[in-house]
Amino acid sequence: MPMYKMWSYSHTYIDVTYRCQCIKRGLTHTYISESYVMTSVS
Repeated sequence: MPMYKMWSYSHTYIDVTYRCQCIKRGLTHTYISESYVMTSVS
């Protein structure tokens, strides 16, 4: 496998992993905010 292909592959992998982490963090943040609002209301 040529070097640039390997680099491109690993770069894409890192990008996807990073995006997944961001999405997970975003979801967790939204969930915490929602439960906080719910406890404040009740």
